[in-house]
Parts: sequence; structure tokens; C-alpha cells
Amino acid sequence: MRRRLMTLAAAVGAASLILTGCVSSSEDAAEETAAETAAEETAAPAEEAPAEETAAAEASGDPLVLGIVQAGSGFMGPIDTPARNALLLEVEKVNAAGGVNGQPITVEFIDTETKFEKYAPAAEEVIGKGANVLIVTCDYDVSSPASLVAEGKNILNLAPCIGDPIYGPKGGLPNGFSVGAGTPGETTVMAEFAADKGWKTAVLLRDTSIKYTQNQCTIFDKRFTELGGKVLATYDYVQGDSVKETVSKIAAGKKPDVIVNCGYNPGGGQVAKEIRDGGVNAPIISGFGMDGDFWVPAIEGLKDYYVVTYAAKNGDDPDSAVNEYAKAYEAAYGNPPDVGGFVTGPATLQLILEAYKQAGSWDGDKLTAAFEAMKDVPTLAGPSSFSPDLHINVQRPMAVLVVKDGKLTWVEDRAPAKVTFAE
Repeated sequence: MRRRLMTLAAAVGAASLILTGCVSSSEDAAEETAAETAAEETAAPAEEAPAEETAAAEASGDPLVLGIVQAGSGFMGPIDTPARNALLLEVEKVNAAGGVNGQPITVEFIDTETKFEKYAPAAEEVIGKGANVLIVTCDYDVSSPASLVAEGKNILNLAPCIGDPIYGPKGGLPNGFSVGAGTPGETTVMAEFAADKGWKTAVLLRDTSIKYTQNQCTIFDKRFTELGGKVLATYDYVQGDSVKETVSKIAAGKKPDVIVNCGYNPGGGQVAKEIRDGGVNAPIISGFGMDGDFWVPAIEGLKDYYVVTYAAKNGDDPDSAVNEYAKAYEAAYGNPPDVGGFVTGPATLQLILEAYKQAGSWDGDKLTAAFEAMKDVPTLAGPSSFSPDLHINVQRPMAVLVVKDGKLTWVEDRAPAKVTFAE
């Protein structure tokens, strides 16, 4: 079982080692007010920090200005928004506990609408407003223009939940990190879970529109085969395509024990519906791209659909801190988080503050060195580790969920036994 090792009270206490204030943000006023209300309801009292623990923070009097260049709409909106909203709750908690260097964290947010051409100009704009850390959309292909702007200015840039290990040095982003769980770990868990269920054969449906889903099917194939499974066929599609012809081929061929939907919403939900409408009733498994309940009602009576993701968002996660944060989220925004990946928002700020405590500076190179030295740092998303070569977590335990009575419910937590990479 995963142990995140951090309750909400502990998160606030750790943040208060370097903090003191109140928040300002370019989110709309209603969202700010809701977040402030939830922060007052859930924040724990700050503890006075020992002098040695505040030494690094006192090395710089600069506040933290978070630049957020993410999707509030478009196909990445349902993925970015829960993490961002939860991050804003964490900002409010930190500010209630004192802020950074006696000043509130401020937030500059621009909604890119998942439009590729908006990312670089948006990054320039928020950095021009003083952002000393940049937070971007949870997909490398989409967000890289913004990240490259940050790199050109030696600014730490992070994505709460990118899964592709290319986000970092391999992708030309030496100051770039993902707080997410990498696709190698996530998909290894998918394959190992499938093998443990006794599923011997699989059919893979691969959305080729982004690297995340391409790598997902590649990794599943490698690990599942290594464990004695057999992939009967792999079919490609592009986000938004109908797969009815593919489903007909699956229905006419040898029945697989499991179907792997390497996709993301909304197209992934359409694929799931067409699989069931086509009379194929084999269990289906997906990763974080299919997290959330919002697509489930379109498929009447859906069952035997499994999703490997960060956490259970519906109050049944084994970690009480996750359930508490989900309640705070609903109190602030009027609805529960859409996806379990909401936990990566608070984790992003928790790790930024830990890096700053070690670096004593907002200099990108110094923060990067602090990140690369992290080993099993506790966050709401789970223990987080980085290295000079890998700027993403691949060993972190993941939650396995299943659709039951129209919503995703927790099945188990598991860490990958043998992390498998696409290359």
C-alpha cells in the first residue's frame, strides 16, 4: 500500500518553516474566495520552525511568484484543472501559515485553452510579471513551448502530472521536472496487475496523437510479454477517430482476456463506448489518461473497466489525507475533483518549497540541483525522488481503480515490481 507520509497538517507545518501572508492570483475572484474559505476550514496551526531549518529560507528575501500556463479548457482542461485548483488550495494554506519570507505567494495564471500557439507567449507574459517558477500543462507535446521559454531565462519549470520521461534533460529541459508518476511506472503497474489477474492475452488500442499513449502501449506490450502474456493485436487510432471497424475485428477474432485502451479523454471514452456497443465485453484497462468519472455515464452499465492513476478521488482512498483534501476541494469549488491526479497540485508546491528550503534561492540551476538530490520526499501524491538523469518519478505506488455503479472505486495500491521503459 502506498504511504504518502504527509497529512494536511504536516504539509502546512512543513511549509511554515519558510513562510508568512495572504494570496493574490489572476484566477477569478469567486474561485479565490472559495479557496480561501476552504483553506480556513482545513488549515492546521503553523508550528514555529527551529532556527537551523529556516537558515536556507533567510538566505533570500524574495517572495514566490508562481506563473501558471495551463489549460482551463480544451482537451487538456479536465486534466490540468483539478491539479491547478488543488494547487491554489495549497497556496492558500501556505499563505495562511505565513507565506514565503514574510510575503504571500502570488499566482499569475493564463488559460491557454490547450492551444499550442498560446503557450510561449503566455510564458513570456507571466514571467514578465515576475514569475520565478513556471507551472505548465500535463503533456510534454503541448506544454514544451512554454517550458522552453522558462529554460531560456533559467527558470524552474514543472508539470504536475506529465508522464513522459522526456520532460527533463532528454527533452532539452534541464530545469524541467514532472511531479507526476512516469509512464514507465504507471504502465508497468497496468501490465503487472493484468498478469496477476490471470489475463493471458491482450489486444491493444493505441492513440497515436501523443507520446504518452504511444509509449503506454509499447511498455505494456514489453512487460506483459515478459510476464508470460501474449499480445494478440495492436490497433492504432487518432484522438477522435471511430474504432468501430477495429471493434468488429476484435469481436470476430480470438477473444482477448483484456483490452488495453492506451488513450485519453474525450477520445478514449468514445473508444470505450464503441468497444462495449460492439459487443466486446472483455475487461479494459487504462492509465491516467482515462482517470475520472465524467465520461462514464455515457456508457450505460459499464463494468470491468480499470484505471491506474494517482489516487481515489471519491473518498475511498486508503490515505486519509487524500480524502480530506478531496473534501476541501469540493467545499471550495462546489464539486469533487474530476480526476485523482488532483493530488499532484499540492505536491507540486510542496516540492517547490522543499527545493527552495535547500537552495535558498529562486535561481533555476540551484533549484534544479535541489530537486535532483531529492529522495522519497513526502507529498500528497506520494514519495517523490529525482536524479540528474530522470526528472520524473517512476517508482511511486499507484492506485488501481475500477468502474462500479457509475464511478471509479479503489481496488488496491501497488508499486511497479520491475519498471519498464519504452526504449
